[in-house]
Amino acid sequence: MGGWQQKGLVIHPSSTAVAEIREVLLPLLPLDAAHTELDARRRLADHDYVVVLVDDRPPLDIRKVLADIIAARPDAFIVVMTTDDPRGRALDSTLPGKVFRFLAGANQRWQLTGIVAEAVRLHRLEREQKDLIRRLSAEHSRLQRREKLLDTVVKERTRELQTAYENLKAGSRQALLGLAEAIEAKDPYTKGHCGRTAVYAMALAREARLSDDDLGVLEFGAFLHDIGKIGVRDAVLLKPGALDDVEWQHMRVHPLVGYQIAAQLDMLKPMITCIRNHHERWDGTGYPDRLAGEDIPLLARIVSLADAYDAMATDRPYKRAIPIEECKAIMRRQAGPQFDPALVELFVGHGLIESFGGGDFQDA
Repeated sequence: MGGWQQKGLVIHPSSTAVAEIREVLLPLLPLDAAHTELDARRRLADHDYVVVLVDDRPPLDIRKVLADIIAARPDAFIVVMTTDDPRGRALDSTLPGKVFRFLAGANQRWQLTGIVAEAVRLHRLEREQKDLIRRLSAEHSRLQRREKLLDTVVKERTRELQTAYENLKAGSRQALLGLAEAIEAKDPYTKGHCGRTAVYAMALAREARLSDDDLGVLEFGAFLHDIGKIGVRDAVLLKPGALDDVEWQHMRVHPLVGYQIAAQLDMLKPMITCIRNHHERWDGTGYPDRLAGEDIPLLARIVSLADAYDAMATDRPYKRAIPIEECKAIMRRQAGPQFDPALVELFVGHGLIESFGGGDFQDA
């Protein structure tokens, strides 16, 4: 990271408002100020901002300002400060990418602290990941075999995760959710997949009357079921079309890679079955252990069903979401070959899918 310092920018026509926002956010990071669109463009050209806060009121043209920010600093976390009125809500529905709407009343500005703190943390994770990828790319020419490259990636990532978790002994929720964000940052096409899978899995588990202890393990096991994709090559993970046989064999290592990571972190050990066995099939033809029936751990069976439903019910760049009724029909056909029939009946026959609203569901 060197001497790089995280810094924010406030774009607001009012000097008084800028001073108040600076006072609220002073403990987190220093803030520059711009009062006009021209001043904002100059600031954005000169500095690499982590967070940019923009006022959504004349004389600023919010659409133009957002376009300038995204063009100049595409990695910045953008917060649009607006009001809770029809105009503000209409803007909220069209905001792109990493842009968030915040109700900007003077008595609400203290809430910016939590939002900006999370933005700073996520930006740091993304920057560290990019630095790691650059280091691995520089070493790639010296690695002659795919297995050696994969082992290097896993060891490097495991060291980073171990360091992070040593600083979070209590296994806090924020640390685990942050790890899920890091997984999805590598594959933007599946943004939100981990969170949706966890929501579907938890709803199914409650319907199955699992214990509170099992629910606690399942929530984060579902969030982190794809942690092994950290060790999958980008050329395979981000391929927009169908994978060939060799690529599929490489993709199928991710449950084992995830297992290797989880086995070394005490906080992840309770979730190992969700991570290792979520691609097993009821008929025993899954992977990596070819377990069958009730030999597959119950939590892994639940994650498998939730994972498959999200894959069907969510838009991807190369396919449209499958309608709910068709999803239900597919899962009923696969009850027995692929999924636990009793879990399929709970998921499909008890109205759970309808409560999610299909692929339109977005995890908070």
